[in-house]
Formats: sequence, C-alpha cells, structure tokens
Amino acid sequence: MDFLISFAAIIGLWIVYELCFMLYQLSPFHPLSHIPGPKLARTYLAEFYYDFILYGRYTRKIKDMHDNYGPIVRINPNEVHCSDLNFIDEVYAAGNRKRNKSMHWVHGSAHTESAFATSDHDLHRIRREPLAKFFSRGMIAQLEGDIHSLAQALCNKMLRKADSPIDIFMAYSCFTSDAISAYCFGNSFGFLDQEDWFPNFHVAEVAVLKPVFALRFFPFLAKLIDLGDYFLDYFPEDFQLLIRTLKVDMPNQIQSVQAEIDSGIVRERPNIFTSILQLEPEQKEKLNLSEEAASVLAAGTETTSWALAVITYHLLSKPELLERLTRELEQLVDDPQRLPPLRVLERLPYMEAVIQEGLRLSYGVSARSPRVPTEEDLIYRGEWQKKKVEYVLPKGYAISMSSVIAHHDESVFPDSNSFIPERWLDVDNRKSLDRGMVAFSKGSRSCLGMNLAFCELYVALAALTLRVLPHVELFETTVEDVAYDHDMFVPMPKAGSKGVRVTVKPH
Repeated sequence: MDFLISFAAIIGLWIVYELCFMLYQLSPFHPLSHIPGPKLARTYLAEFYYDFILYGRYTRKIKDMHDNYGPIVRINPNEVHCSDLNFIDEVYAAGNRKRNKSMHWVHGSAHTESAFATSDHDLHRIRREPLAKFFSRGMIAQLEGDIHSLAQALCNKMLRKADSPIDIFMAYSCFTSDAISAYCFGNSFGFLDQEDWFPNFHVAEVAVLKPVFALRFFPFLAKLIDLGDYFLDYFPEDFQLLIRTLKVDMPNQIQSVQAEIDSGIVRERPNIFTSILQLEPEQKEKLNLSEEAASVLAAGTETTSWALAVITYHLLSKPELLERLTRELEQLVDDPQRLPPLRVLERLPYMEAVIQEGLRLSYGVSARSPRVPTEEDLIYRGEWQKKKVEYVLPKGYAISMSSVIAHHDESVFPDSNSFIPERWLDVDNRKSLDRGMVAFSKGSRSCLGMNLAFCELYVALAALTLRVLPHVELFETTVEDVAYDHDMFVPMPKAGSKGVRVTVKPH
C-alpha cells in the first residue's frame, strides 16, 4: 500500500511539473514568446498530434502557419521555423559559425551516435572528418567505373523483366544500395545480381525510419533497440528488422572488414571502412562504426533512388521531355552501353535541368532540419503583408527550414507542383533557384554524399533514357504516387500507393 501511495505521489508531482512547465511555455516570460504562431504550437501538443497521432503531417501544418502568421513561426516550445529563403545562409551557416542539431530532432534517429545525427557542432566535425574525404569529387571519380557497370546491370535486369510490372523505386534502390555497399565494405550486397528486386536495403531502412516520431517523443524507447537482440523474437516483424539491421547486420559487416584486414587481404581500391579501421586509435575513438555504416548506407540508398523514380515518372508521363533529353544524349553518345564519363555528361544543359528538377520534387530529406546557433543571436529582417518585420532569435534555440516548403516557394519556383526542367535553363534566374534548392541541405552539415549522388544520377539517367525508357510504360501509376503526402524523415506518397510501376513493352 505504501508503495502505491508513493508511486501515485510521484506521478502526481510529475503531472504538476509538466503543467507548470507548459504554462511557462505559453507565458510571456519564455524567450520565444515574441515569435508569432498558434498558442498550441508553443507546447509540444501540436507537433505530437500532427506527427505522432496523424503520422508525419506537421510539415503541412507548418506551411499553414506560415500562410497565417508570416515567414517566422514558433512550432514547439524551443523551435521556430523559417520560410524565407533569403535567410537560409543564417540558418545553415558555414565555416566557424557553430550550429548544433536540436536534441528533440536527434532523438528521432535510430542511430544517434552517427556523424549525421550528432548534436554538438564540434563533435560532429570530428566524426564527419574521417568520412568526408571518401566523398570528395576526386574519390568519387575513382568510383565512377563501378557506377557505370552497375547502371548497365540495372538496365539489363529491367529489360529482362517483361513478365510483370516493375516497382522502379525498388529497382533503383537495388542499384544505389549495391553502389554504396561496395564502397563501404569492398563487396556489394549483390541486389542487382539476384533474380528479383527483393530482398533489398530499402525494406530495412523503412523499418529503421518508421519509429522516428515515437523515438522523438519517447526517447527512452531507444533502449529497446539496445536490448533488442535479447528479445528479438518477441517484437513485431518491423521492429525485428530494425534491430537486426542496426545490431546484427551492421556490426557483422564491420567485423567482416576487420577480418579481411587481420588476414592481410589488400583490395585494389580502398573502401570506406577498411580505411577507417586502419586509422590511429585516437582518430576513430569518437566513431561508432556500426551506426556510421547504417547512416551512410541509408543516405546512399534512399534519396538518390527516389529522385530517379520521380524523374522517371515525369519523363514517361510527359513524352516531349523524354524526347528532348533523348535527343541531347544521342548527339553525344554513340553506344549507350559505353557512356561518356561524368565530366562530359555534366555539360549537357537539359540533362542537368532534368536532374535539378527531379531533386527539387523528390526533396532529399523532407523532414525539417533544425539548427541551434550556440554563440550568436540571429536577427531576422523581412516583410509580411507589405510590412517590415524584425525578430531576434535567441541563441540556444532551434531554427529550422524544410525542403518541402522551400521547394514550393512560388516566388522562386512558379507553378511549383509541376515538373518543369526548363526553369533551370533561365540564366538570369539561376542564382535564385540555386539558393532555394535545399535537397542536400547547406552549410557545415550539408549532405556528405552529394558528389556520389550526382554521379549516380547522371550515369543512371543517361543509361535509362537511352536503353530502358523507350521500352517501358507506366503501369497503374499517377502523379499521386510520386507526390509528397507526409514525412517519415524522407518523403512518403499517399497511403495505399503501390509504387511507381512500369511494364516493359515487347521489343
């Protein structure tokens, strides 16, 4: 009885504390009280409802807030959101201007000890440095031959699959997974070599991403992942796959690489984790290699394959765009199975425009990406309803932007829901478009794999355009299957979508 009374007292005190804290969040004494926005958004209740209950729909609500309250809005107790692209270099600052990641955001990651999810600015720099050199333009140039081979293997496999519809997102994820896994570990997963498109790493990554909002609001659940291998058989199938990916498969991959090093095997070309494992102990002591592996594989698989799927849909649904891209490539390419190098493909203006437009409408990471300025207040000056506005954004509080909102800024991207590559050919407007493009984020935490992503996009799109797209047609697929519906960290289409599917025509 005494225990129950004590437990009830503790619960009661916790409820009183939370209510008092919520009153403080709503009060004029909070440092963000001067930032406009609905009252409920000053607490976590609005975000909890739209992201956890409705699942991944807070970005849409934030867009509504901007429509009603202006370019700066408060979206939770400790975070404001900005829709003004002119302020982007302040939010995502480069150089020595320190920007932490919000811990509320970090809690949503299943691999919080990776460089990508590291909160502290200085620790992020330490963890990022050993990985960064592998994604330089020079290092990706050494990898380019493998990308060409994988792109041709992708085309060969798709053209053989005339018996049933192909989910091209699954097909493209096999291509990107094979590319990044070979670069990480020296051996690819071999998804393009198997008969079908399953299994693939996309399925495992969906399992990792699915609990993003549960982990964000209930971070103690991450302990289940740490203990999960002891209770693996008792969890739901999705959670089993998450745990197996993070706690079994990734450590096994690292151990295999270490075993190669110990046995004296030397590969012709270095891969990421062989090189990192051979660093001096002090250079890798801050790294959790299993979590870095999971993070790099996920980043190298999901966003690029979805961008390719979005581009493919729009080219097939708008034959005049496909025809223009094909003509441009045919003037350059004699044999589609022996494509010119990346540096040549990059000079094709219409191809570059198609890729940029595909990145714009595939968003990269669609979830908002908060930064916390730790050493400086930020001062926003802008305009709202033809009046000048100014806000002081105090240091220590998060400010975020979202690619889904930025990429549909009608003042920068007119008719933003339409796939219009020609907008990128307007030299006079190009600087404004580039500023508004945040598919790879910006600043000191911009996407590490951008050079690899562009290499894969150019090479794969050239091969697909010349070899595959003339022989396929969309199958029971509409624009809703590629349109953003909600977040799961990455963009997700409407519920019930069967994917972006094509069938191979007799040829």
